[in-house]
Amino acid sequence: MFDLKKEIFKKFDNVKGIDRIGTDDEMALLEVFEENTELTFDIDFLPKPMMNTYIYDSYFNIYYRDGSSNHIREHRKYEMRFLKVVLKIMGYSHDLYIESEDLERNHGANVVKIPTGEMGNVYLAKHKSSLAKIVLNNLGRKGRSKEKQIDLLMLLKKALRDKTEVTIYLCDLKLILFITDLYISCLAEDERSKKFLESICAVEGLYVR
Repeated sequence: MFDLKKEIFKKFDNVKGIDRIGTDDEMALLEVFEENTELTFDIDFLPKPMMNTYIYDSYFNIYYRDGSSNHIREHRKYEMRFLKVVLKIMGYSHDLYIESEDLERNHGANVVKIPTGEMGNVYLAKHKSSLAKIVLNNLGRKGRSKEKQIDLLMLLKKALRDKTEVTIYLCDLKLILFITDLYISCLAEDERSKKFLESICAVEGLYVR
């Protein structure tokens, strides 16, 4: 049986323990990052980690958890910054995969290549199909089942709202992004790609540290 993740991992030459990423062990990703400290960094909306957890939990973490419209609005301001950074760097990759348990229900696999098909079955907004498009999509090609669309924007938003976890493998850029809440843990084998990602973050007002 073809193992897509093994093929992805082969494209990263110097990441120790990379085959543990995405396993059922919740500590696996943390351990991989700890084993590759010289390759790892984080994207945050804070310039430094905030040690006063009372202040952090009382202010920053209430954006969407208490359901207040004002807090949700504030959260979305930061969320949009992260979305722009992620989508921009993804746009520069031509060998791109995304992993999330959330994909399993709708796509049948938790790791998929982006785009997923010849015509790029990925969309970033509410999908609207004309009657002609619906007919063509349902017909598909003879002998080939229609691939399900991936709402990439919604998947990323769910990760940034701490409702799922998403790992993005940008193989040609030698970058791995792990998204959870308003925070991205990154691993970069290519220093040039890291610098490029830093420049995107600077434009969007996010910190790389």
